[in-house]
Amino acid sequence: MLGRRIIYLALLVTAVVLHFAYGQYVSHYMVIFLLCAPVLSVLLSLPAAFSARTTLLGGEDVCRGRQSRVRLEVECDSLIPPEAWSITVEAVNQFTGETTDRQKVKVGCARKMQKQFSPDTSKLGSIRYHIKRAFIFDHLGIIPIPVKKGGSVSITVLPDREKPSPEPDLVAASARMLKPKPQGFSEEHELRPYHEGDPLNLIHWKLSHKTDGLIVREPQEVIRKDIILLTDPPESYEPHRSVLEQICYLNDILADNQIEYLLQYGGKSVLIDSLNDYEYFMKGVLSEPMRAGIAPFPEADNDSLVYRIRPGRGKAK
Repeated sequence: MLGRRIIYLALLVTAVVLHFAYGQYVSHYMVIFLLCAPVLSVLLSLPAAFSARTTLLGGEDVCRGRQSRVRLEVECDSLIPPEAWSITVEAVNQFTGETTDRQKVKVGCARKMQKQFSPDTSKLGSIRYHIKRAFIFDHLGIIPIPVKKGGSVSITVLPDREKPSPEPDLVAASARMLKPKPQGFSEEHELRPYHEGDPLNLIHWKLSHKTDGLIVREPQEVIRKDIILLTDPPESYEPHRSVLEQICYLNDILADNQIEYLLQYGGKSVLIDSLNDYEYFMKGVLSEPMRAGIAPFPEADNDSLVYRIRPGRGKAK
């Protein structure tokens, strides 16, 4: 479009020079025509500008290093398409504060267009894509007309698993005692003689066959200590990443065993009882600027199991 502006200015200057040098009617009409042409061109481009839409569509959240996609769609409903589109899309990692991508998309004479972007997923964080500028050009291609910008979209780059060293056995360490489970399935069982009224499906038929009486396999449930994970978010990115990836590792183990725990992340305390609780916590952390903090030691009873996560390693308390 710069070339068209230069040509237009050159023609306008030439017409003005001819008008003042010769004073002919033709040059007079040439000046008026060149001055009115951009106005007419803008008026003809207004239907396209009013119906123009720019939309960003986000891809899936991914773990660090995996691939995702963001799609830009532009569209207008006018009979005459705009001469050109000019759209600047910017991506900012909300966690690190870095601008990870900035691209200027130019498309000529199109009613619809799509463009895909590949977010940089090498670092954790919530990558927010937004349309910084959006213009169409008039039919002469010299005047940009701003159009409505669509909303932003975000892709969360989640942590991978990092094993603490040494690895704690929180499942075994938190087990305190067993007690009979009235109903439902349990991997823990206790063998005892049959009592009148016991369900038949609890009878251990194979073992009963080897003994003189009926043996019952009674389900047991584990009574556990409260598990508290303490984290001290560091100031720099790499140690911070290590802490979050250790949380991911320990959460997977505890979730597989259906064990809830209290997570103290700096000044925040979150009870993690389900996958939704964990995802809500992690996305909340990654959508804010990275902050350092010290987790205060909890005022818990002596029977609680407290584990402090540090960059690259953990430490039981």
